[in-house]
Amino acid sequence: MLNFTGCAVTSSGNMVGEAASLRYSTAEKTFRFMEVGTTFAGTDHTIEAPHGDMHVHGFTENFKASLASMDYSVLGQKGGLFLSLPVSIPMDVGIRPVFVQWLGPLYLGAGASFVGGFYPNRQDSDLEPEPDNSLGRFDFFILYNFGGGVMFDLGESITLGAYMNYERMAMNDGGSSEDDLIFVDILSFNEENMPAYAIRKNVTTLGVNIFVKLKSPVGFYAEYTPEDFLGNGGWQKYRFGVIALY
Repeated sequence: MLNFTGCAVTSSGNMVGEAASLRYSTAEKTFRFMEVGTTFAGTDHTIEAPHGDMHVHGFTENFKASLASMDYSVLGQKGGLFLSLPVSIPMDVGIRPVFVQWLGPLYLGAGASFVGGFYPNRQDSDLEPEPDNSLGRFDFFILYNFGGGVMFDLGESITLGAYMNYERMAMNDGGSSEDDLIFVDILSFNEENMPAYAIRKNVTTLGVNIFVKLKSPVGFYAEYTPEDFLGNGGWQKYRFGVIALY
């Protein structure tokens, strides 16, 4: 049985926005970035309930904005320290320090996200097992990532890139009621309440990006976590978004 849990998927994310802001910044103009994206994730991992198990799937809308940065140059190669505000809906918010260093067309970096969130309980009082009567659950957790990528100019206006990221991902749910599809008799099915849970998983993600140099550069990215790639252990994640430099 495959159900959509409605749980929150929180990822430490990539470093494309930070790398691009360094790449496009000049002595006259220092760019910051803003990112809006969507994340889907899931696995064959199951949550147990009295009448059946449920596979874990979820999604979030993501927002991230640069709060502060400090740029430097080592032997002509740009580098920077960044502080950003990541927000995921449903609902958590954090603070994220990141380090990025360019080496020619290649960049390397690492980051951490210190995140707190509230995940509402959606259990149904008419269903079994008896709901726990809580409003939901609060959680605080630390996510991290490290990796790198490349960007190449195609003419004066377009930049293409690719990247690989090793990251820690969180799946949180405050409780839900889902179709259990347990056979009762020839004509009817039952539902049941599913418990709250918190899952953490390290995965390796591959991505591509493109930037178009308008008055201020605008970029798009898409990334995928293959379920059988480098120890991902059956977990998959799809994420895509838009990055605006300003």
